[in-house]
Amino acid sequence: MRYALLLVNRSVLLHPFIAGAVTWIGVALSALVLFAVVASFVLLTNWLIARRAAAYAAGGVEDPRSTWELRAGCLVPFLNLVWAPVFVLELARVEHRTARLRGAVVAWWCAWVVGYALLVWAFATSFTRDPQGIADNTVTTILAYLVGLAALVLAFRVFQGFESNPVDRPARRWVMVPDEGESVSSPAPVETEQREPAA
Repeated sequence: MRYALLLVNRSVLLHPFIAGAVTWIGVALSALVLFAVVASFVLLTNWLIARRAAAYAAGGVEDPRSTWELRAGCLVPFLNLVWAPVFVLELARVEHRTARLRGAVVAWWCAWVVGYALLVWAFATSFTRDPQGIADNTVTTILAYLVGLAALVLAFRVFQGFESNPVDRPARRWVMVPDEGESVSSPAPVETEQREPAA
């Protein structure tokens, strides 16, 4: 919306109320997104800690990583780029799911790194005041949001990879059953009665 108004503003002067409203709508949406990201990080970190504790306990050993180490590795910005995927891959190894989840974890990791890079670039270019710089920053912010959404979807796929088991869905086999009123008769032979059946 902000980018569209920048294009309109090239030929027509915008009313200050419209320009201010669009700016504050963007700020409010950014605050909501920031809250959602922090809440997602905290919830997924708590899930990872509980899941690791259960997986290691099922194997009869204690988790080699402490709770504070897991929290710091998942919640501290830039540190979590390196450690959070490592913790997830360790969990996959303990649960014998590495072969099935490695691709999903790597895809999530790559999207996360690209999202971080775009976020840093969007923040660095947000202080410009010329119209082209504002337009460029708006496009960079949109791309950062889209890549962040992709990283969130990929993180959900990793989460589902741990939570769903192949045995969760029962197999269905369709079998033809005759109606109860019909009698089942054997088909008529192909050969005539005087001839021997073909071998």
